[in-house]
Parts: sequence; C-alpha cells; structure tokens
Amino acid sequence: MNATKARSKIAVAALTALGLALGPLAGVAAAQADRQVVAEGHLDLFYVDVQGSAHVLVAHTDSGTVAPADLVVQAKPSVAARTVSATVATLPGWKAQGETYYLLPQNSQPGQVFAGFGQSPAVAEGTSVTYTLDSVRGPGAFALWQNGEDGPNVFLGSAEGAPKSFTSTADHEHGNWGFTEQGEYALTVSATATPPGGTATAIAPVTYTVFVGEELPSGPGADPGTPTTQLSITGLSNHYHAGGVAALTAVQTPETGEDHYHWFTRAAGQAEWTVVPGALSARYGFVVRTADKGREVKAVLYDHDHGVIAESAPATIVVDDHGNDPVNGPAITTSLAAEQGVLAISVAPENREVDLGALALNAAADRYTASGALKPITVTDTRADNPGWNASGRVRAFTTVDGAQIGGKHLGWTPAVLSASANQAVTPGPPVATGFTSGNGLSAWSQLGAAPAGAGRGTAQLGAELTLEAPADTAPGAYRAMLILTAI
Repeated sequence: MNATKARSKIAVAALTALGLALGPLAGVAAAQADRQVVAEGHLDLFYVDVQGSAHVLVAHTDSGTVAPADLVVQAKPSVAARTVSATVATLPGWKAQGETYYLLPQNSQPGQVFAGFGQSPAVAEGTSVTYTLDSVRGPGAFALWQNGEDGPNVFLGSAEGAPKSFTSTADHEHGNWGFTEQGEYALTVSATATPPGGTATAIAPVTYTVFVGEELPSGPGADPGTPTTQLSITGLSNHYHAGGVAALTAVQTPETGEDHYHWFTRAAGQAEWTVVPGALSARYGFVVRTADKGREVKAVLYDHDHGVIAESAPATIVVDDHGNDPVNGPAITTSLAAEQGVLAISVAPENREVDLGALALNAAADRYTASGALKPITVTDTRADNPGWNASGRVRAFTTVDGAQIGGKHLGWTPAVLSASANQAVTPGPPVATGFTSGNGLSAWSQLGAAPAGAGRGTAQLGAELTLEAPADTAPGAYRAMLILTAI
C-alpha cells in the first residue's frame, strides 16, 4: 500500500565506541565510528536509492539517507513489549500466546519507531523491488508482516518455513517488525530492482542492526561476557480502583536466560520488605484493595545458587476511587489444577472467603463452570428520616499470582434476602447472567438488594447464588477476585 511520506521527528543520537556484544553478535560493540541511533519516530529501514548510476540499499531518516553500517535502530522494551495474541502466535517459529515479544508497530504510535520500506524519488517510477533476507543473527526470531483480515500477511521471517523474500512495487509501505527476545539483531538483506519493461538489477547485500533493549551497551572497556543486567517493572498503571487487578512484569535488560524471581512488597511507611508467597515468575498479579494505597512492589532476579543478579526499583501502587471509596468486601477465589486441566475452588478458612466449588467443563465442553453462595452481607440503616437504600456490588477481575486473568463479566448472580428487620420491606436485586456470551456480568455495578423510603431502617442480610463461567482456554492457577460493595 502507498503511504504519504509525512515525517515525524526522529530521535537521533550518537553511539560512540560501544564495547558490549550480546549473544553471538559484536556489531554494536565493534563500532568505533559514531552511529545514528533511531529510538522513535519515522524511519524507512529498507530503502532503495540510486547513487551514481547504481541502485543501493540504505536507510532513510529525517536527516537523509544513512548507510546501514552507520545506523542502529533501538526498540525499547518499555514501549515495544507486547503480549503474543492468538493471531500473532501463528507467525512461523514465534512464541506461544501470552508470552512477551517486542514490536516496531505498523501504525505510528507516540514514543515508538515507525519503520517502513520503500524507494527514493531517484528510482524510476513503477520499479518493483524484491527484498531477500539472506541471514539473521541474534538472540531470537525476527519477522516482518502486515496485519490482514485473515491474520498476519508475512513478508519475511528468520524461522524455518517463513518467507525469505517479497516483492513491492510501492514507493513506501509500513509493516510490523517483530523480535522474540531482547538483544542485538543483524539483518542481512539483498535486493533486485526491476524498472518497468527493464532488466532486473542485483543490489548488493547490506546488514541492518536492531537493538532490542532499554539501554544501549556502552563503555569501550566493558566485558561482553559479563554484561550488567538491569531489571525493570512494566505494566504499572497510573492509578488503580479498589477491586482492580495490578498485572506487573519484570523485564531483564539484557536477557540472562535466568527465570527465578521473588516479588516483595511493603506497606506505605514501612521499612521491611515481605516476600510474596508463590510469586516466582517474571509476572505478578494481585487484586488491589483500598489499603494498598502507597504500597511498594519490587522484583528480584536470582541465579541457580540463589545469588542476586538484579533488583528492580520499587514500583508504587496508587489507589484512587475519586472520592467514591467502595467497601472492600469478601475475596472470591478459584483455581485450575494444572495436572487436571480443570478449575478448582480453594476452600478459605476465613468467614470473608467465598467457596465456589470445583470448576469443570460443561456438557458442551465450551467453558468451565462453578457456583457457590455469597455469605451474608449486612446492611444496617439507622437514619431517622428512613430514606431507603440500594446496595450494589461488582467484581472487576480475577487474577492468579502470576498475572493470568478471568474478567469479572464471567461472574453472575441471583440475589436473595436472607433476613430483614420487622419494619423493613427489602427486595433482592434482579438476577445478572454471566457475560460469557453477551453482557457485562458482575463487571458492572449490579443491585444486590434495596429497600424503599419509609421501609429501610433496620438491619438486613443479603446473599446471592454465584455462577462463574470461564473460557475453555483459561490458564491453570489459583484465581482471586474481590467483590466491592456500596450502599446509597
């Protein structure tokens, strides 16, 4: 597809005498002359130009054409990290759904590299160019594709079975440039240019360098065998609402191959850190409570001897319900046993825990289901003017300790009045079906019970039968959510 050659500002810096090699590469480390580093904005990476009378492969930035040997494209994980979707997982040799990869996206996004390919005005109009991926060296897989209605339209890929060449007649196109691991990639590309009615001309191969990492390696005396690993936390929201899910991920720069973590928390104003039981992977998820305001979270990466490799800076949890602070109600838990492939509810010893029973596939085998009873919720109204009241609840989401989620819409209920004072006229809220097929389930505020003006003063106990319908591809794990309540 053709695109207008509008250009946004490219962040260009000088990369001088870099001394650190990642994986099998030494390209960045060996560079002694200054290089341009493109870390955001528009870039034509594969760019055919005419120099003298010959077609050549270069790159094109806002400052003009750049020889590939003088360019480094940087994909920072803080903006380039993505979760593999079911569609992206179909790329040849790619990661599995739910894992992390790194992307220079097809569409322009603030703070990210917007990379394309094309031809300079010096190339004869209508010339077709065939790009060939001769080799890829790096810590993971590379792929170039465009989004299509039926899935990715793959142009190039380093994996076996992926296309190694494609032809374009447009002077400018954009695509998705994906990488599965952090580190340095060397993409060696050659091409042929065929003008209308003319003869194909071979274009000599060049090597493009892409570095996936938050910080470029630096220091001419750095030891490439012992790079310093930085650990950062991604996924932190500006603020959370009570009952929401914090889904955090620890990111290594560069990757070490180690995957043993511990996560730690400490309450606001506390000096001592407390380890989070069961949080041993790069992902940590938890349900946010009002009391978590100001809580700090950090991740620590260990080697096989439990020596510390890297420790992240603390991330602070901000809880803000904008003045409408809900009551932090009972926690609701469920789990899926990995060895059985079914959901099972953990039995909570405390009164505030709700046991939904074991989840199992339904007769149609298209979802997991579980049910249970909400323990009594007490509403006490002692106001002299007896204006009546409306009690409601909602569940934002379930999460496991490593970040897998089930949306609150998958929970439904049938409210009931368990008891009421003699002068009350309390009625249960309407049933709310799960949102498995349609609707919002309990992810939206739903009435649990109500009393009209003149008949609400006293104490009532409300309950509900709960039904959970979870997708058949739900990941194994112990799931936990919180029912938040309000009475007005």
